[in-house]
Amino acid sequence: MTNKARQKPQNGQKPALRILIADDSPDSIDQMSSWIRERWPDTEIFRAQTPDEAISIAADEAVENIVLDLDFVVPRVSGVEIARRILQARAEDEDEEVRTRILFRTVHAGDPSYLHQIARLINDEKNKPAVWGFVDKGAMPKRLVQNAVEQVFIYELSFTEVFSQNLKDSPSKELSDVEFTVLLYSCLGVTNDGIAWLVGTSRQSVERVLTGLYQKMKIPTRRDAPQGVTALLESRGRLYYEALIRGLINPHLMREQDQALRQRVKKDSPQPGRLYVDKDWLENTPADFVPAQNNS
Repeated sequence: MTNKARQKPQNGQKPALRILIADDSPDSIDQMSSWIRERWPDTEIFRAQTPDEAISIAADEAVENIVLDLDFVVPRVSGVEIARRILQARAEDEDEEVRTRILFRTVHAGDPSYLHQIARLINDEKNKPAVWGFVDKGAMPKRLVQNAVEQVFIYELSFTEVFSQNLKDSPSKELSDVEFTVLLYSCLGVTNDGIAWLVGTSRQSVERVLTGLYQKMKIPTRRDAPQGVTALLESRGRLYYEALIRGLINPHLMREQDQALRQRVKKDSPQPGRLYVDKDWLENTPADFVPAQNNS
């Protein structure tokens, strides 16, 4: 990691803020920049419109304050994954410890799937931000956004109480940890036998958990159809749809879970003859980021 020389305070004054704003929308970056400079005119702003740019600038400039969009559309990458990459790189750097304060900016502030991703990040004792928060990208007034920046970047206070309340109010809390895990594996296409191996239980137990999920989400099952009559809806497909429209899953979370699944299978492969794992699927791990385009 090559670090830019830090600005030193003059006459006992605090150094100017240095903030990296990473968002795939240049208009969103402009808006956030103007709001920050209105309150703190001397702020040094760094801009990034792709995940690769954000990671590179965070490393090269050693920026401690980072505003991250949670939903990069092209390439499809979550801001949580970008944050994780930055934190992992800093944890591996032996030369200098850089504090990381992250403010997630999103239109999905209350989305259960994003809450789940953020929860995993902030509960990771090895790689987690020193301070964190989040603001609504579309509806939050300028003054509240400025207050959020002040809370996270200046006073170093995380959004713990607000986040805990959002988790409490989230539809995902209607599901137990086991139900949520089975839901994720089911949406990834894992068989009942495969889920049983992954969570360390029996196929029958997995089937009971799935039955409970169908009931909670009011999904008809084939068993509900009269004897000899074929059901119209496939329960597992409907489960994926219901989870999607309820915000329990999103593409970012599923990519993250798919990678974790591949790593788990590679590490603890099932005994030969118990579960078949397609080698092409196992080895063909999708790239996290699309290579940056050279427009020069």
